Amino acid sequence: MTIQDAIQARHSVRQYLQKPLSEEQKMQLNNRIAEINRQADLHLQLVLDDPKAFDGRLAHYGKFSGVENLIALVGKKQPTLSQRLGYYGAELCLSAQMMGLNTCWVGLTYSRTENMLIGPDEAIKGVMCIGHGATQGQQHPMKAATRIAPDYDQAPEWFRRGIDAVLLAPSALNQFRVTFRLLADGTVEAKAGLSPYAKIDLGIFCYYFEMGAGKENFRWAKALW
Repeated sequence: MTIQDAIQARHSVRQYLQKPLSEEQKMQLNNRIAEINRQADLHLQLVLDDPKAFDGRLAHYGKFSGVENLIALVGKKQPTLSQRLGYYGAELCLSAQMMGLNTCWVGLTYSRTENMLIGPDEAIKGVMCIGHGATQGQQHPMKAATRIAPDYDQAPEWFRRGIDAVLLAPSALNQFRVTFRLLADGTVEAKAGLSPYAKIDLGIFCYYFEMGAGKENFRWAKALW
């Protein structure tokens, strides 16, 4: 499976089978998490066999079941933390899909447990369920492309491919309060709107845009962080 295949195949899954991750899957995830943590100065964590995170009232309200494994999205308290967690969490989400696993990004409806290691100078910005889904999920109705990219119809093909990928991305609260614009100098501007999780979504969507558009085809108007 290619990254493009994973973008098309990934859907949020909230119900999971009681089937453990294989040793190879655990090793691949932990290796990639360790590499990201070194590269991005984060503290992402694969938490296994911890059903307490999703046995509370909010999780039941969110229709989660069978969740025993997750990735805790943790890092040092910095202005860019949410966006970096979104960006690298998106990479892990697609990596998991390519390993034959399912995921669901969760911003609120989970409980912190003692297995999530969060230092005094760190913050947790959500978790990602991970495991073998009871189903493969389904594509929810997509937002109009012009809602997040007003100039979509007049944009070059690579830009449209980037936005098409963004429309398939997960969202921390199922909101799309991020806008993309192709500026006169050929660079791409991505801006977060007003929402508690907009900066996480900005990171997620920027990663998906890069995968859809191709990094070789454009430059960001300003550094992502």
